Amino acid sequence: MKLRYIISFLVSLFLLSCSENAINHSEHEGHDGTENMVILTKEEIIKANIQIDTMRVKNISEQSTLTGTVVFNETQVTIISSRVKGRLERVYVRNTGEYISKGKLLYDIYSEELLADENDYLIALELLNNAKSQKETAKQLADGARKKLLQWTITEEQIQELEKTNKPSATLSFFSHTEGYITELSVHEGEYVEIGTPIAKISDLGTMWIEVQVYGDEVKFLRQNPKLSVEFEVYPGKLFSGEIVFDNPALETNQKVNLIRVKVDNKENKLRPGMMAYIYLKRNEKRTLVIPKSSLLVEKMISVWVQTSDGMFEPRMVTTGIENKIEIEILSGLKEGDIVVISGAFLLKSEQTIKQSSNSMGGMQH
Repeated sequence: MKLRYIISFLVSLFLLSCSENAINHSEHEGHDGTENMVILTKEEIIKANIQIDTMRVKNISEQSTLTGTVVFNETQVTIISSRVKGRLERVYVRNTGEYISKGKLLYDIYSEELLADENDYLIALELLNNAKSQKETAKQLADGARKKLLQWTITEEQIQELEKTNKPSATLSFFSHTEGYITELSVHEGEYVEIGTPIAKISDLGTMWIEVQVYGDEVKFLRQNPKLSVEFEVYPGKLFSGEIVFDNPALETNQKVNLIRVKVDNKENKLRPGMMAYIYLKRNEKRTLVIPKSSLLVEKMISVWVQTSDGMFEPRMVTTGIENKIEIEILSGLKEGDIVVISGAFLLKSEQTIKQSSNSMGGMQH
C-alpha cells in the first residue's frame, strides 16, 4: 500500500508540472489529428524518467518455469563409519555445517580389540628382533600383525609411534580422509559402536543437485535439452547453468511424474540444501519483433507509447505473441525502427487523460 501511495504522489507531481503545458497545447490541438499526442519538453522528459528504446528483431522463445529444491549431490557424499568396535571417548566434530579438511581429527575410540592387536604386533616385533632362526616366519608374523593394524585405518605415523614407545594404547584417534562439510552427525561421546556404525556424513559442496518433479509431457523435452537456466530465490536476477543428471519415473497421487535432478556448479559456495530454485524451460524459439514487457499498458486494449519526434509521443494499439519473463513478441501495431517508451508509459497515459479533459472543458466554454 505504501508503494502505491508513493507512485500516486509522484504521478500527481508530474501531472501538476505538465498541466499548464497541456492547457496551452489544448488551445491549438483537438481537430488536427494530434489529440492523442503528448508533447513534453526535455526537462519534463528527464523529470518523468521517461526512457526509450528502438524496436528491433531478435530471438525470443516461450518460457515456462519449474520449481525445485536444492539438495546434496549424493555422489559427493562420504559416510565416515567406525572401523573399530568400542566406545567413543571423544568426538571433535560437534556441529553440522562445519567444514572438515583432509586429515582433521574426528574422534577418539577406546577398543579392547585394538589393544589386543597392538600387543600382538609388539610381541611379533620382539620375536622378529630376537629370532636367530626362522627369521622369515617371524617376519611374516610381524607383517601380518602390522597389516591387521592398518585395517583399522591406523596411520603409518601411529604405527611408528607404537614401535617407538613400545606402549600399546586402547584409545585410538581417527582422522578424516576426505574434505567437505559435515551434513550429518550420527553419534555422541560415550556411545558404543560396532564396526561399520556410521559416525558422520561429509559432503563436498562443489556441485549441488536441484530436485524437481515434472510430468511426462515435459520429460521428452528435457531429455532433448539437458542444458538449463536456473535462478535461485535468494539470488534474484542471477542465472546459473544446470544440467540434467538423473530422472526416475514415480507414481504420485495417481499421476505419472518424474523426479529430475539438475546438477549446478557451486564453486563459489553460495548454494545450500533447502534453497528454492526456478528452472526455466525455453521452447519454440524464433526471430521476431520484441520489446520489454515494461513497455505495455494493458487495459481493454494493449497499447505501447511511441516517440514520433523529439518530445512528441503517441499511443499505438498492438497485438502480442509469445513472451518470457522479460520480453514479449509484437505481432502488429509496431515496426522495426519505431522508438518505444520502455519506462514512463503510465505517466504519458495520465498526461493524455488530463489533456483530453482540458480539451473537453475548452470546447464547453466555446
